[in-house]
Amino acid sequence: METVSSIMTTDPVTFKIPGTVSDAVNVLIKNQITGMPVVDASGRYAGVITRRDIFSKPEETQASMITRTQRPVELDTSLEEAAILMLQERRRHVVVVDSEKRVCGILTPHDFLRTVERDYGSVQVKDVMKSIAFPVWEGTPLRVIYMCMKMTGIFTYPVVDAQGNFRGLITDRDLFDRIQIGTERTDNSQTLSEDDPWSWEGVRNVVSYFIEKNKITIPEETLESITIHNPVVAHKNEKLQMAARRMRDGNYNQLPVVSGRNGLEGILLDIDLLSVFTHSDP
Repeated sequence: METVSSIMTTDPVTFKIPGTVSDAVNVLIKNQITGMPVVDASGRYAGVITRRDIFSKPEETQASMITRTQRPVELDTSLEEAAILMLQERRRHVVVVDSEKRVCGILTPHDFLRTVERDYGSVQVKDVMKSIAFPVWEGTPLRVIYMCMKMTGIFTYPVVDAQGNFRGLITDRDLFDRIQIGTERTDNSQTLSEDDPWSWEGVRNVVSYFIEKNKITIPEETLESITIHNPVVAHKNEKLQMAARRMRDGNYNQLPVVSGRNGLEGILLDIDLLSVFTHSDP
């Protein structure tokens, strides 16, 4: 039985509470990660914090208030059990702990891609694509897309033209890169230094402009200005061997799914591929 210890990222960056959200943001930015385990004062696992947690609760200033307490897995947990946990709870980060609840690794859907490619490569894309694909018109204002992301929790959208033809893809990161932020601080601002090259430019990519209530200016532009045209895609009837390899090689979290006859068919998220582990045999 293959266990999570064989695929996990070892010695992950962690964040200790108590601490501020600004402190957590600095750690995310400087390590170029989207989420991390949280530990308590004694160094034991206390939860997880991600950039999307920050996005969903922009008013919070204390990291403990946005830390999610999620069940970790242990070193000898099977890949199947960990994948099913991640899939059922739609979790992009699962922490691996030892017998004393000390963090020793972390899992994301990306860590499973090589196993999917190797053991479940003959499964077709159409059999695992489950995530909602909500197409948006390329003429939609950026302000509207920002509202959609914040209200729905959907962060990836296929883009279509007025005739419904597939034009490309946008993600939350594409939008964040275009948002203009002010640098006025409130009295409770903490650690984001103007001299730190990771601070304001990097901040956009983890939505931390919310944290200190900076002034936000969303450009008066439409989706067409930020759409990723000609994105790497998956085909509805192709095998997972190729789709998983494409995700792994390009470090993609998602691939639009197309077919030769109907154009856009949906979206394949890396977490969707974990459904192959719900079958007993590869």
